[in-house]
Amino acid sequence: MATNKELPGLLRTHHCGQLRTEDIGKEVTLCGWVNKYRNLGSLHFIDLRDKFGLTQLGFETFKGDITVLKKFSLESVILAKGKVRARPESAINNNMPTGGVEVQVEEVRLLSQAEIVPFLPHGVIESTEDLKLKYRYLDLRTTFLQSILKLRSDTARKIRTALYEANFTEVETPILYKTTPEGARDYIVPSRVHKGKVYALPQSPQTLKQLLMIGGTDKYFQLCKCFRDEDLRAERQPEFTQVDIEVSFARQEYIRNLATKLVQTVFNLPENFQMPMLTFDEVMRRYGSDKPDTRFGLEHMDVTALFAKSEFKVFSSAAQAGGLVKAIFVSEKTGSLARKDIDALTDVVKPYGGKGVAWFKVAGGEITGGIAKFITPEIHKSLQQLAGTTEEGTWFFSADNKAKITHDCMDAVRRHLGKQLKLIDDKAYNFLWVYDFPLLDYDDETKRFYALHHPFTSPKDDDMEKFMHGGIEELKKIKANAYDVVCNGYEIGGGSVRIFDTNVQQKMFNVLGMQPEECQMKFGFFLEALKYGTPPHAGIAFGFDRIMMLLARTENIRDVISFPKTNAATDLMAQAPSFPGQEQLDELSMRFLD
Repeated sequence: MATNKELPGLLRTHHCGQLRTEDIGKEVTLCGWVNKYRNLGSLHFIDLRDKFGLTQLGFETFKGDITVLKKFSLESVILAKGKVRARPESAINNNMPTGGVEVQVEEVRLLSQAEIVPFLPHGVIESTEDLKLKYRYLDLRTTFLQSILKLRSDTARKIRTALYEANFTEVETPILYKTTPEGARDYIVPSRVHKGKVYALPQSPQTLKQLLMIGGTDKYFQLCKCFRDEDLRAERQPEFTQVDIEVSFARQEYIRNLATKLVQTVFNLPENFQMPMLTFDEVMRRYGSDKPDTRFGLEHMDVTALFAKSEFKVFSSAAQAGGLVKAIFVSEKTGSLARKDIDALTDVVKPYGGKGVAWFKVAGGEITGGIAKFITPEIHKSLQQLAGTTEEGTWFFSADNKAKITHDCMDAVRRHLGKQLKLIDDKAYNFLWVYDFPLLDYDDETKRFYALHHPFTSPKDDDMEKFMHGGIEELKKIKANAYDVVCNGYEIGGGSVRIFDTNVQQKMFNVLGMQPEECQMKFGFFLEALKYGTPPHAGIAFGFDRIMMLLARTENIRDVISFPKTNAATDLMAQAPSFPGQEQLDELSMRFLD
């Protein structure tokens, strides 16, 4: 059990956030960084800081050379011995936990002299992001980042404890491994011993954890490092931490119950918490996204059929081409937008292939603005019925021949409006279990299927016969026994029931257009293992860094990683990646092409 009592052997007796009025009279030793120095002529004070807080040092009874204090530059590390005493009534600082006391220093020693720092971690002026990344060790001295490191540690402990209590075994898997098909490029490591061959850093331990099930491990977990060479965003890093889980003889129901328990534990939710469930088709219909933020409304409405014969050709042509027309209604009570805000929605949808956002307003019983002239009384009545309201407000629309573009555009509009109209409760955690994903994606240009999750995901039992013997059109409609955990618009976990039959796995490779030679080269070891008695199994992986983003209430993944990389996948502090030496290249039989 954890305890606050320290083991002997530290230079200090207390940390800088620890002393209180009950400690008055004690002889103490403190160590930390010089946060502030005040020279008031006859009085000298230093605010000493460590990760736990601040303590004021006074030097009224100091017998040494007081001028030594001028050598203690900000961020220098010092050791101070002295006696705790009460601050004068006029000097009590109620904004500090230690504000009722100070340490009257009898001995002070400089442990490490700091040069002028590029920025002060606790300074008033905020530094630039690049400077903070270059000097990450200075930024780590901030209360914000230290609190996140503590939170991250506590959260990992909670997860481990919950899984240990559920009879899971923690197993480490290799970092130097073979390529795993997770949809991104691999980071590869050339082998010195095996000339011309490479290892791949795992995008996830997918085949390894399945092999552990074949090996009889039963319930496995690991907080593992994963690596993906992909374009980065605010919630992505080239290396990240995953809570990896696999269970033998498990159905989707077990994984959902386990995920619910972990979410409840990590986010301190009530004991009766149950995760809401929606199918993939339903979340796409209502939100246009498989990871919707359900903290606010503004749900989508499919109005394709309503506009199939409309005189507004943008809508009718999309409807007649088998596309999709969607609407969002914002009631006057919910909020209103100025014309410039409505026009700005064009820029919101452009990155997703949208050309604009159609709209009209209902105010004072009149239909005005945008596409008002195309909105007949019959269409308006039908829209009201779909929205379930006769309130006045603004209607927004998106249409395209490709349903995905409509979904993406209206998802972007919904998220934008949610923020602009301040509809989102920043303190809430809204979870969702999304299931019944499509198994495959068919590319009309290449005339081939791609796995939407990964090639080890099992079709649903009801679709197994179609999968094994169906044609292209039947394969397009097959559902995967796959699922995601979503929170506040982030996918924080995803998994599936796995294929455990050799014939089904071989069929999957065939459907994906993989030739026997390719299958043998990439997965021969795995196909061989499937032959020797494989239990049905299922798993899930949680993005630990994304969970930490939610817990820390930050939108930047760099905040929750000790030594992160930039959006260009560079480490400004260590200046990585860097050029290898010629000797290294020669050992690896490598050279770079211009």
